[in-house]
Amino acid sequence: MKRTIYIAIALAGLLLTSCFQDLGQDPPFDYPQQPTPPPLGADGQIFYLSFDKDFEEYQSLFEASPTGAPTLANGKRGKAYAGAKDSYLTFDVANLAAPLGSAMTFAFWYKLNPVSDRAGLLVLGPKTEGKPADKQNNRTAGFRIFREKAGVKQRIKANVGNGTADSWLDGGAKADLDPEASGWKYVALVLTEGKAFLYLDGEEVAAANLTRISWNGCDLISIGSGSPRFNEWNHLSDHSLIDELRIYNKALSSAEIKQFMNK
Repeated sequence: MKRTIYIAIALAGLLLTSCFQDLGQDPPFDYPQQPTPPPLGADGQIFYLSFDKDFEEYQSLFEASPTGAPTLANGKRGKAYAGAKDSYLTFDVANLAAPLGSAMTFAFWYKLNPVSDRAGLLVLGPKTEGKPADKQNNRTAGFRIFREKAGVKQRIKANVGNGTADSWLDGGAKADLDPEASGWKYVALVLTEGKAFLYLDGEEVAAANLTRISWNGCDLISIGSGSPRFNEWNHLSDHSLIDELRIYNKALSSAEIKQFMNK
């Protein structure tokens, strides 16, 4: 019995010695570590979805959550998000690498598929409390980038909320896309204290007065659809391609947008 106890004590001593040696060994024991999220870009970039391999966001290393059956297809650069019926992505604002502010830019490459005749492209808005899931349309905060039929073309529009009211960015024919000839277009929404701007390929197509954007209740970004927060008017899933989606925590100028769209 004593022999067994002595053996147990000796083994325990060896294990403890080994553990303490690991703590002080040279070189030290290389314990596995979680990857460190990339730092924010010097250009103010806080979000980047390339869609080259999957739906992982580069800055935070979190995955966007798919609804339905969105896929990847050949894009502007590498692969792109390819929309489908009743399909879209969502991303929690809490997982952004930096908080939302009063000066922001949201930009992406877009290749139009006109099915259906209206759709949501990028939406960051609050819930419509007390309304059913298919009647969501609270426009007092956040923004909505969407498209609607304009004759044989599709018109890119946006809407922004200041906390109590909303403003519309409708550039008329300047924001129209021809399904037969448009190809890839660079869409950018720029928010400042005083104005909101909508750009196509770095050229301003619409502007609206905006005292200051409100993010009250805005906890979810949807990509490729107005759902789940902007669907009462049937701005549902978009069958188009979306690529190189980026968010900046500053208001980019037209020149900067042209610079970034070419990088």
